[in-house]
Amino acid sequence: MNIKPLSKLFLYATVAMLMSVSCKKKDPSACGPDNGHYRYVKTIKDARADLYQSAGFVIEGGDAPLICPFQEEKILPYENTYVRGKPQPFKYRIWGRIFNCDACPTFTTGPAPFIVIDKIVKID
Repeated sequence: MNIKPLSKLFLYATVAMLMSVSCKKKDPSACGPDNGHYRYVKTIKDARADLYQSAGFVIEGGDAPLICPFQEEKILPYENTYVRGKPQPFKYRIWGRIFNCDACPTFTTGPAPFIVIDKIVKID
């Protein structure tokens, strides 16, 4: 089958538009079980960060969200770069959405921040 270049362009544009409409950025279902515990907080774009014990990111500026349960496998190929008590090298740039989980079990009181990772770039 031979598709004309203009038809291909139209097809790609249509698919991209449908994907952007169907994926709601504030939808917590990408983070964990859809039980109403996750609440959207903010979006992170091109933030400098370090990975901490394969559990979460320490983001420049103070945020330290855990990795969402549904995304834990996504960070397995990345090395831990956070070192407590030392200046942070911030070896990654990350993009994603932070959600609070009001009912997740944690060691602290109050909401626990989790992050849905959209993109990770290692900085050398």
